[in-house]
Amino acid sequence: MESRATQPASPAVTRHRGLVARTVLVSGLTLLSRLLGFAREALMAAVFGDKSVISDAFITAWRFPNLFRRLLGEGALSISLQTAMTRADIERGDAAGRALFRSTLRSMTWVLVAVSAFGMGVVYVLPDAMPVTGWAWLGPAPAAVRDLTVRVLPYVLLVCVAAICGGALAVRGHFALPNLAPTAMNVVWIGTLVAIGMASGWGRELGGTQAEVVQRQWELARWLAWGLLFGGVVQLALHVPPLGRFGLLGDTGGERADAGQVLRATGPLVIGAAIYQINVMVDGLMANSLLRPGGSSVIYYANRFQQFPMALIATAAVNAVFPLLNAHGHLGERAKVRALHDRTQLGMLFLALPAAAGMFALALPISSVCYEHGNFGLDGTLRTAQGLRCLAFALVPAGAAALASRVFVAMGDLRTPVRIALWVLFTNIGLNTLLVVGFGFDVAGLTLSTALAAAINLAWLLHGMRTRLGLPPSAPELRARILKIGLASLACALVAWGAHRGTAAALGAVEARRSIPALFAGLGAATVTFAVAARALAIPEWAEITRRLRSRFGP
Repeated sequence: MESRATQPASPAVTRHRGLVARTVLVSGLTLLSRLLGFAREALMAAVFGDKSVISDAFITAWRFPNLFRRLLGEGALSISLQTAMTRADIERGDAAGRALFRSTLRSMTWVLVAVSAFGMGVVYVLPDAMPVTGWAWLGPAPAAVRDLTVRVLPYVLLVCVAAICGGALAVRGHFALPNLAPTAMNVVWIGTLVAIGMASGWGRELGGTQAEVVQRQWELARWLAWGLLFGGVVQLALHVPPLGRFGLLGDTGGERADAGQVLRATGPLVIGAAIYQINVMVDGLMANSLLRPGGSSVIYYANRFQQFPMALIATAAVNAVFPLLNAHGHLGERAKVRALHDRTQLGMLFLALPAAAGMFALALPISSVCYEHGNFGLDGTLRTAQGLRCLAFALVPAGAAALASRVFVAMGDLRTPVRIALWVLFTNIGLNTLLVVGFGFDVAGLTLSTALAAAINLAWLLHGMRTRLGLPPSAPELRARILKIGLASLACALVAWGAHRGTAAALGAVEARRSIPALFAGLGAATVTFAVAARALAIPEWAEITRRLRSRFGP
């Protein structure tokens, strides 16, 4: 009888070969989507400005479906479906996995309809101020928050159903169209913003009095909500052709499946799988009541820029590696789970740490070049840069914690990440209150709290991987490799700061922060410095990258 070590690999594992190529594909599509998303936020800032109560209201309204998208669609629901489908594929074949997908899709459609309707009702009757504390949690324009939230909440149904389809396709080894779908949504959103921007003179022809400006911006935000919903329809429609091509719409061969196992697993995962996004949501809501107008918007813009490298590096890597991690976990291959986790973490760190260092060093010029246009002024730029510096410290731990929490899911432990996440959530709320109310911090108080909470979450999860999951320890050389990446990233940040200032001075730029050539000079110098330092320090990830490039493009 063959031992497990000598048995042929399961199809659930073999269909996920070519991990590096798949990660590159997902990263490339994510890059395209994030670039368009970034252009979208720049247009938002130009149209609505940095002190608009309607901008705060729309962003607050958008936070609700966006959180559901991350928790249910791209987070807990997608994870639990992939876990259950992988198990069904391994134990009973692809027909069983197909039946499970179909059953989950039917059940969750009705659940999501109910969630959307319930959310609309709750938001509609919410009081303007938080009970007991009296904090204006809906901000200075609560009627606009209610109106816009009711308009955009149906997006929850569209995007979560699309994510269910994308999760099933990932189990089957297809990643292209599901990762291209957000790009289509961003194109629709950008088109809507361009239309309303042209109609409003890019925010300059909205009326004379403040009341007239608010009313006109409210009308523009309603049109933007319609554009968002149409983008969700397009995003969902793109999943239909590959579902048919990969047999997920075909006959189930008499297999029957109970979606209850997916739904039961989703509940605990909702908090544990996306605690960072929950904390970002909390920051935005607390900004409405604790910060002056525009605070919620600038935190959102800073977070959106930070999400650019996070999605490109951490989210893409985690999504690409999770199906294989899940398969190893289900087969009880603890050593392979540990090795895959550590290898992925090092690859993510090699890219994320210099990105965080550069983001910290160039926070002000990044914020100015990206957002200081139209009605978005210097005050908004300074506040955005303040938040971006703090969120730079969250980039590495937030991405690493997302991968670590997936290890617990792959090993069948859903409770530990949830318990940790709850403690981290309360810690973030306490730190927010302490830094803003107690010490008078502005945007930095909320964003620094999120960074600290992300670091606590990661440390707790890494400790639990040995004590709770019984995974073998990491390789001894891991710390030395992390130290080398840290030294190269520090050099990257110092050179980025110096190159930006030097280039701006050489060009005679009156406002150095707004100089596009100086920003690109800083970014380019940082990239070259990190590459040189990585080679000089003999960092293995750099050697692996150059080896693969030579094998692909060399003679």
